[in-house]
Order: sequence, then structure tokens, then C-alpha cells
Amino acid sequence: MKLIQFFLCLLSFALFGTEGIEYTRVTLPNSSYLNCITGTQSIHVIDIDPSLCTIKPVKALDNGIGRESVLSLSTRHGAIAAINSGFFSIGGTFDGKACGTLKINDWYALPAKPRGCIGWSSTNQNPIMDRLLVRVFGTYNQDRFPIDGLNRPRKDGEIVFFTSNFHRTTLTNPDGEELILSKDLIKSVESKGSTKIPEEGGVLSIQANHTLFHAFTAGSPLTITTEITPLTGATTPEEWESLDYIVGGTPLLLYNSAKIVNFSPELTLPTFLSNKHARTAIGILPNNHWILVVVDKTTSFDGMTMDELRNLMAQLGCVHALNLDGGGSSTMVYEGQIVNSPHGDEDEGANQSTIRRVSDAILVLSKQQLSL
Repeated sequence: MKLIQFFLCLLSFALFGTEGIEYTRVTLPNSSYLNCITGTQSIHVIDIDPSLCTIKPVKALDNGIGRESVLSLSTRHGAIAAINSGFFSIGGTFDGKACGTLKINDWYALPAKPRGCIGWSSTNQNPIMDRLLVRVFGTYNQDRFPIDGLNRPRKDGEIVFFTSNFHRTTLTNPDGEELILSKDLIKSVESKGSTKIPEEGGVLSIQANHTLFHAFTAGSPLTITTEITPLTGATTPEEWESLDYIVGGTPLLLYNSAKIVNFSPELTLPTFLSNKHARTAIGILPNNHWILVVVDKTTSFDGMTMDELRNLMAQLGCVHALNLDGGGSSTMVYEGQIVNSPHGDEDEGANQSTIRRVSDAILVLSKQQLSL
């Protein structure tokens, strides 16, 4: 009930609930109660009891590429509630490709920079958070070599690994070679682009200017491994490697109830932090409940800076908290309806009320519903 007590101090609120889930909306004017927030705010909060609900990430269109609205994802999976989650690309051949860390039983995407992440198991929904660096390596003839990326466009001089989570093919240009892998064995070496990706295994794509071009032989063993490096010292690689779900955002806002003041290790743009935007965040309370938060930015509501969002999550009582994708992506669905005011973006046409389609979402489902 801490959320309700907090919101009673504010101007107005609306409270709705179903078993294990409590949705609250607050409209907040300039308030001395919160030193951290200025202006007019519309804040949406969902409190989740993980003992009564199942929380899981899902990918748009069940594919590594493509976008779908949070409402569509929620409806398709029969969720009670949902929010948008990670960052992604918009437009072009790779529209909807996740740009941050995303693992849904297997890896979809890895970021090039150290970024805040939340991870949890499908059987134990007691999540962990940390700032992670995740990299991919190959081992061939007992030599270990770095791979530049996973399930993303291959650039000049790069080597990239593609799994079936990406797409039907690699979508690469024919200026390289592609190793078809199955059970840690190179089945064939193809001198072409956009090779079909096997369901089990993957494709290691090597651009012609890479030093390992023409270095591999069909029939030889080749092992691909993923290495997770937590950067705060608060969690271990082993903890992360055992998890079914990992969702990346940026930046990490709170850890062990301490406010993170220096966001620079995550290499985000200063304006991304300092400007007022619509925001989406996820947090964990002392009672192990999860909270999902969306802050609107419209002609009537101001949005928040990252400092304001961090302070809001602290005021809500979070032990850990992470910022997710925001701006035109910020969307919250509750009981089959969008409850916030998504504003879309100019990149989706002149209508600023356009509901942006996203790469992935975090869904909340009833455990009773899943057992039927």
C-alpha cells in the first residue's frame, strides 16, 4: 500500500486492480512534496505481485526483425498488462531490430556499449539488475577470436554471428563468406550473402576485409560462446548465464536503494539524460513486487529528465530500477487498453498521436490463466 499512501499526497489519482496487479494513474502539478520533479506530470504505475503473475518479455511478430504495438503484443499473448521495453532501430531493412541486450531463452541482440540490464528466470521471478557488457567469441583450432556482433548488420571488415532468432536469412551483401554451423561444426562455407540461417546452429558471416576471411574449412569444429561481464561488482557472470530473460535499457537508476548519480559509464548522449522526455522504467520493491512506470510527455504533460525519473523511482520505494526505451515508444497497456498517452514521433508521419510500433515488450500474465 506504499504506492497508494504516496499518491494520496499528490493532486489526483485513479486506482484499479485485479488479482496480483494494481494500476495507478497520477496527475501531478508542480509539487513541493517531490523536490525532484517540476512542471505538470502524468504518471502511470503498475504494481505486480510475482507470486500471482507471470512476467515475460516477448518479441514483435515473433521475429528478430519487425515491429508491433504493445497493445497488439498484449492482446496476442492474453496479457493483463504490458509496457514497451528495449531500444530498437526504426526504418530500413533492419526495422525493429533490438539494439540493446535482449535474451528470451536465447539471445536476440547484444549492445556495443555497457548498459543497464534486468534479468530473471521463468521459474523464479526474483530479478537481478546490473550494468553489463556482453560479447561473443569463436574458438577454432584452439584459437579464440572476438566476434564483432550478434544478429545485426555486418559492416566493412567485420565478422558477425547470426542465429535463427534474427530472420530467415542473414540479409548480408555478397562481399564476404558465410559459415553454416550446426552442433559446433562448420557444415559448409558459402561465398555469397543473405544465407539461410538453420534452425539449430547459425551463420558466421565474414566480410572480405576481415583478417579471418578464407581462414575456415568446412567439416572443422567451431564453437561460439557468449561472455557476460557485470560491471558494478554486485552480481556475477554465473548469475546472469543461468537466466532465461535479460532485457537491456539505459541507464541503471538505482541499486540497493542507492541513487546512481553518474550515468556516464553507460555512454548515453547528454541530451538523452537532461531533456524532458516520455519515459518508461521498471523497478523492484523491498517486498519483491515489480513496478512498471510510464511518464507521459504531451502538450499537457512535461515528461521527465533522467534525474527526475531516478528520483521518482526512489520515491516509489524501489530497491533497484532501470530506465527502458522512452519517447514515442513509451506505452502502457492495462486490461486490453492503452492507459497512457503515447505521442509517436515525427518519423512516423505528421500525426503526433500515432501509436509507435516497438521491437519488444514486457508482459504480465495471470498464473491462474496460464494453468487453464
